[in-house]
Amino acid sequence: MTVSGSGRPFLKRISVLDALNLFFLGIIFLFYLIGFKRTPYQARLVVLYSLLFLFILFMGWIRERFPRGRLTKLFLFLYPVIFLFSIFETFYMLLPFFNSLRLDGVMANIDHALLGMNPTVWIERWIRPLLTDIMYLFYLFYFPMPLIILGWMYTRNKLPEVEESFFLLLFCYYGAYVMYFFIPVEGPRFYLSKLQSVPLDGVVLSEPIRSLIDALEPNKLDAFPSLHAAILTMTMLVTHRHNRKLFHAFIPCAIGITVSLVYLRYHYVIDVIVGFVWAIVSYQFAGKVYRSVKPALTSHFGSAEP
Repeated sequence: MTVSGSGRPFLKRISVLDALNLFFLGIIFLFYLIGFKRTPYQARLVVLYSLLFLFILFMGWIRERFPRGRLTKLFLFLYPVIFLFSIFETFYMLLPFFNSLRLDGVMANIDHALLGMNPTVWIERWIRPLLTDIMYLFYLFYFPMPLIILGWMYTRNKLPEVEESFFLLLFCYYGAYVMYFFIPVEGPRFYLSKLQSVPLDGVVLSEPIRSLIDALEPNKLDAFPSLHAAILTMTMLVTHRHNRKLFHAFIPCAIGITVSLVYLRYHYVIDVIVGFVWAIVSYQFAGKVYRSVKPALTSHFGSAEP
């Protein structure tokens, strides 16, 4: 199969990250069709998904048209992040209308069966304003954490490693996103709110960080599995492979992020456990997928790769 205006086969014009993004966009568009009659955002979603599709094609065009430009390399580095953030921000318009199930009761019961109590209620005895501020800082650090190791590799022109690491991370994100649609869970901050008696008041940082997180995460059915736990683990695996010093520096942050998930009532313990497991499974499986499909596709950074 070739594309008009070029003798190159279509598959040789897209990268492995383009292919993964197109595949996931296709899955989400299928979910859109399934929930079409129930969502009030029909027109807005079809426009947004069409723009994301064109965005992927545009980045492929940029790769071919300006193969050695510095800005091309930077755009190709930023594009998976922009695509990931953009498609996640559409979920609040689709996910609540796709599935009427709410499985918080199941998760809370699993936690109680495993531990004999509700962890977010039990941990209230340790809540202190300064500690709450620290926990919110840890929770927020999750967002730039993968970009730190990716940015380190990018600035050293380790572009093949950046491509593979992006693939592993995106695969982990996308698999969890699909699970959200079939296992919708709000989290204990909503479901167990009547049992919580100690407010999460901080000193100065908690309220602005909480407001920022609420703005970044408008979808409230994204607790299972915990992507904080999954991406944290995937980031640690990638960092351990490429930068041992940074890996050791990340360890206290990883511990703090894990504790913050329950302390701040965003997740049940079972969410966190499954997040860890999903990261390990996706690391192994995505690595095999990457190695099998990579030879048939073009390099993500094109001629900029060393």
